[in-house]
Amino acid sequence: MSKYITPKLTIKANGNAAGTTNPGPSTIAIDLAAAPTGGLSTVTAMLTKIVVVANQTHQLFHVAASVGECHLYLKNTSDVTLYIGGNADMGSAARTLEMAAGEFCYMPWADDVDLYVEAASGSNKNLEYFAFIK
Repeated sequence: MSKYITPKLTIKANGNAAGTTNPGPSTIAIDLAAAPTGGLSTVTAMLTKIVVVANQTHQLFHVAASVGECHLYLKNTSDVTLYIGGNADMGSAARTLEMAAGEFCYMPWADDVDLYVEAASGSNKNLEYFAFIK
């Protein structure tokens, strides 16, 4: 029996002339909402974990071909930037994402490559990880 999630992304911003009430990045206000067709995504299973990034070295957190096609939700719950990439070399050319403290992403994932995380500084930084398997 299929299970479902209801993902929805909403982006709102005032125009840049909004004065002191949170001016936005453009001359017009933005009110964008996106959801999958029908509002639901089919899920057969789910993985979730908190990845504790020990120090400024790369750390494998998602093994390629381990779950198949999925939607990934990642959230940086630490106080420093986290680098995400599909290569153990986390130099700037190998990074897929640079997630500042508190940032998140939600994306469809082909599950063809390993995923690594590295903290910009410090140790014991957290990455929240959900894989919604199709």
